[in-house]
Amino acid sequence: MLAAERHSKILEQLKAEQSVTVSQLSLALDVSEVTIRKDLIKLENDGLLTRIHGGATITNFLPLERSFTEKLEEKSEEKQAIAHQALSHIQPGDTVILGAGTTMMELAKLLRGLNDLTVVTNAVNIAMELNSQGKHHVILIGGEMRHKSFALVGSVAADNLRGLSVFKCFIGADGVHPENGLTTLNLAEAQINQVMMERARKVYVLADHSKFGETHLAKFAGLSDVDRIITDAAAQHLVSKYAELGINLELASLQGVTR
Repeated sequence: MLAAERHSKILEQLKAEQSVTVSQLSLALDVSEVTIRKDLIKLENDGLLTRIHGGATITNFLPLERSFTEKLEEKSEEKQAIAHQALSHIQPGDTVILGAGTTMMELAKLLRGLNDLTVVTNAVNIAMELNSQGKHHVILIGGEMRHKSFALVGSVAADNLRGLSVFKCFIGADGVHPENGLTTLNLAEAQINQVMMERARKVYVLADHSKFGETHLAKFAGLSDVDRIITDAAAQHLVSKYAELGINLELASLQGVTR
């Protein structure tokens, strides 16, 4: 198991139980207690837990990750608008990667209007949506499924992705920050986002205006690592600021979005 996977599982267990012991984690994750202690030191240095004798306890400001279903109705109009804008960058015959998330699901639904795409995804629900359309070649990578996002993660997922190359990658982010870059709440998903970006010639980040100025647990890219960030019109005031940093913000209009 990769360090990012262990860290994610440690934090998930902390959220559920409030405190954990080194021996408990060593047994659950099948690694030595020495490795667990190093993991706890790293996570404490990141401000994500507090070490105590023989284990660790939760830090009060540890952010909680919401499920796909909980996120589904939040800013739905903005997500639909962003997806429509992203669609303009996809042509019939393209080979693309779609990451996990609610905005990516909106984009997947719109691909019904195109033909002969090859779509690589790590999201089980997105693969099912695309398969139901019966128009595209869908590649669902393997891996361990996260129940909150339906995303496949881990070393198997990363290895599968490294054997593929695509034209364009579309991914989301929980945080978009001018200094801290692109971040997400989950370490394992951050690792997969990194590999997805590496395997594409062009990278598009889809993020609504509420994600700007936010920084979360795991950084997966700097802003300069992406070709374009597609957001909604409420981020209009940020366009010039990000342009000064050499970052292209593309605004999506709510006009024509189904309410």
